[in-house]
Amino acid sequence: MKGSRDSLKSLRIFISAAQTLNFSRSAEELSLTQSAVSKHIFTLEQRLGTALFDRKARGLELTYAGIQYLKRIGPAVHLIDEASALVAHSDARAALNVVVSPSFAHFCLLPNLSEFFAKHPHIKLNIRPRLLYEPQAFEPFDAAIQLHTGHAGGLSTEYLCGREMALVAAPDLVQRERAFSIADLDRLVLLKRAQRGYNWSEWRAVMAPNWSGPPADAPEYEGFSMLLPAVTHGLGAAIAPLCMTLDALDQGTVVRPLGEAVIGRYAYYLMKPAARRYDPHVEAFSDWVMYSARQLQQRVNDFISR
Repeated sequence: MKGSRDSLKSLRIFISAAQTLNFSRSAEELSLTQSAVSKHIFTLEQRLGTALFDRKARGLELTYAGIQYLKRIGPAVHLIDEASALVAHSDARAALNVVVSPSFAHFCLLPNLSEFFAKHPHIKLNIRPRLLYEPQAFEPFDAAIQLHTGHAGGLSTEYLCGREMALVAAPDLVQRERAFSIADLDRLVLLKRAQRGYNWSEWRAVMAPNWSGPPADAPEYEGFSMLLPAVTHGLGAAIAPLCMTLDALDQGTVVRPLGEAVIGRYAYYLMKPAARRYDPHVEAFSDWVMYSARQLQQRVNDFISR
């Protein structure tokens, strides 16, 4: 590659190709020909001395080296772009890329986000609904809100909310099936969440260690943005974080038939790359998120103590 400009161009092409896993689509996005994209990727691989993509009949896949390279190159190019924009347009509106668990965004972040913009009209947020362990999580971000245990290498983490979980169900379902104790749960359809965290085994270990739990073929729902509406509409009972069900519990559209609050291993955390920790715009967003989370946590505590 000839000089730093060509090197940076090749890195941008690699990032696009790694995200799309399609040279033709990357060529469209970057206004290049497919052959130009292929040539840049090939030259980059030659320089690094390793393949970044497996070129298979069914399409492209990142190699292990490609995955590791994307993890590091993505944030680096993002910082270069940000520095260039900051110097060239010092009075421009700041833009932060925020990666958020879709369910947290739906129930906890978006309903209150207008408050942040009222206080910080000069900051724009690009909200990306992502799970931290998805391939798209390799894209650069300034802050993330994710369901986690709080121990993440290379990221600072601050607890927001979500440790408290409970069994919830529609009141009509509970009354119809007379489900008021552990022994009654087998009369209910028990719904599972497909992702990690808030699972029946963790809840059962505290509440009912001798109960067999939901059957192996119990229905699964992808995320709380689908699971909680299913519960509200009486399709079954599920384990859910109290921070996401407070409004429904207050309105009576769901109930806690057992009245419990189990402390789980997973919760929602604010996570920031080390390089972004002292950015004033990131700190402004972080301070607001932490303040909102404290208010939500207080609501949870008040609800439990009633």
